[in-house]
Amino acid sequence: MSGKRNHAFIWLAVTLVLIIVIAGAPLISAFIASAIAGALGCTLNEGGASGCIFMGNDIGQTLAEMFVAGWLMFVTMVPGAIALGVWLLAACVVIFRWWRRRRLEA
Repeated sequence: MSGKRNHAFIWLAVTLVLIIVIAGAPLISAFIASAIAGALGCTLNEGGASGCIFMGNDIGQTLAEMFVAGWLMFVTMVPGAIALGVWLLAACVVIFRWWRRRRLEA
């Protein structure tokens, strides 16, 4: 494979990671908040902040905000799904062109 063709696959990989991270960021935030609250033995819900002491600081409000941010996934998942569909189409084109060139060279 030449360097030019490698760039297409690298860009595909980078854009896939970006799509997944950006679209999934709110859900990741909620999972992290839930994991931290669980590890510290704190109560976490959408209803409001409850006290959660970590190293002498109350991080309950921050955890509650991170947890509620998970609802933003309903906003980010639709554009993420559209971006993933466009990415899949681009990946099919790149792979088909690579396969065709490889077949013609043989």
